[in-house]
Amino acid sequence: MELLKINSRGDAVELLQELLNEYGHELVVNGIFDEATEQAVRSFQNDHDLVADGIVYTKTWTKLINGTPIDLSKMEDKYLKEADLNRVAEALSVDVAIMKAVNEVESRGRGFNADGNPKILFEGHVFWKELERRGIDPAAHVSGNEDVLYKKWTKAYYKGGIAEYERLNKAINVIPNNSKVADAAYASASWGLFQIMGFHYETLGYSSVTGFVGDMQLGERQQLEAFGKFLQANNLLTYLRNRQWAEFAKRYNGPDYAANQYDIKLKEAYHKYASISADAGAPKTAREAIKKGSTGALVKELQSILNELDYAVPVNGVFDIQTEQAVKDFQSSHLDKHQQPLTVDGVVGALTWWALENPRPRVVSGVIEYHKLPPSEYGESPLGRAALRIAINELKAGAGEVGGNNKGPWVRKYMEPAGLPEGYPWCAAFVSWCFLQAVGGNRKDMPFKYSAGARDVFNQLKNKGWSFSGESEKQPKPGDVVCWWRTSLASGNGHIGFVHHCKDGFLYTIEGNKAANVAGFSYVKTRMEKLLGFARVY
Repeated sequence: MELLKINSRGDAVELLQELLNEYGHELVVNGIFDEATEQAVRSFQNDHDLVADGIVYTKTWTKLINGTPIDLSKMEDKYLKEADLNRVAEALSVDVAIMKAVNEVESRGRGFNADGNPKILFEGHVFWKELERRGIDPAAHVSGNEDVLYKKWTKAYYKGGIAEYERLNKAINVIPNNSKVADAAYASASWGLFQIMGFHYETLGYSSVTGFVGDMQLGERQQLEAFGKFLQANNLLTYLRNRQWAEFAKRYNGPDYAANQYDIKLKEAYHKYASISADAGAPKTAREAIKKGSTGALVKELQSILNELDYAVPVNGVFDIQTEQAVKDFQSSHLDKHQQPLTVDGVVGALTWWALENPRPRVVSGVIEYHKLPPSEYGESPLGRAALRIAINELKAGAGEVGGNNKGPWVRKYMEPAGLPEGYPWCAAFVSWCFLQAVGGNRKDMPFKYSAGARDVFNQLKNKGWSFSGESEKQPKPGDVVCWWRTSLASGNGHIGFVHHCKDGFLYTIEGNKAANVAGFSYVKTRMEKLLGFARVY
């Protein structure tokens, strides 16, 4: 336990102040052991028959923790673990030492308050903008809410720690029982270990700000994963991988990063953790991801490993079509370090690199026969199966683009019933056309309106109550529809296709417009990015 006294600073002081507030004190949680904190400590010590010297060490810490209304022992499951950092670093192809450095410097070490709720900081100037975004005039609601609703940034109203939830709740009730106001309030707070603002929820892949907030409440692991998504969405990974500390800090911490020496702190923390890894014999850097078109020594290394595993390819340092196919063949029949199927995408990232060096064959392997109708499954939709049969026939016939991007007779055939010419994305028109043929060619008999919009088709099915999420206990069946969002959840852009079948943790699909031709694709069902969900069409 850390010894704290007057003028001590840091996260331990924040925790001390939060715990003292649980006992009825009203301290500002600022991480500074000031006179008010010392007085609260002396008062606590007097109340609990301790020496009232204002110094916090073993006996005072024990009384504080054991007597708090919150069972801190139950918080352990929410805390970040070494394995979490390793896993996220691997998934992002970032040196573990870099992730540890960022975690130390940027997260301040704790994602939760002493009461079990995520650490937050409410920003009244952001709340102003978020209300405006939702068509609500903030100026009409300032009176009585000056501490949570203001046009320009100020730290004058910060309370810190648990007390920030008082400000959040006050903001939620600026207009009681108004969902738009509540969403605006949640979007105006920064959350968890890395203090990610709630308004980023869409770019992080959440369908709602409350979904983001709920995830932040689960644990520091979820907070770390959200941070990883934030790094990807804001194109910050390159700066970390190249150890461009100043460039990263400028974009993550803002233009005043140098005044707080964030770049220097990151560099020093990295060297500390890198030296520890080196002492332990761990690799200093992770291999970068490579794919079709890549060249160089790393590609040669990949090709050598593939040959050792009996996937015959030329060792020429060029990631060509033959190498890509060999990678896909390997991925389709091997597991990663977590005993999960590899994504069959032909890209050699961190998980595939590990699997190549530690090959764990799956029970089932072999070529996926997309050109064959899969065996019928209990609960599948007869109409969906009929549409899938049409899609398979198109695949076998070589349907796809001819003469350029989104062009050709096949595309025109799919787009014509939607009233659109060739040249537009055609994935949804392909799905619509297959269902049109499945009902005999009469558009009046279709279960949804013929459309060239992926999100439009999926929303129609969702409105009929036919959709279900990737986390649902309901499993995708042959002939079901699968839909993804593209660009962002709010953009309205999407992609859609057919479920061919599910097996061994993989989802196999038939899709138009993902490649130039109608083709089959496979995904690890638990690692599908940008997934909107599935729908069973009746």
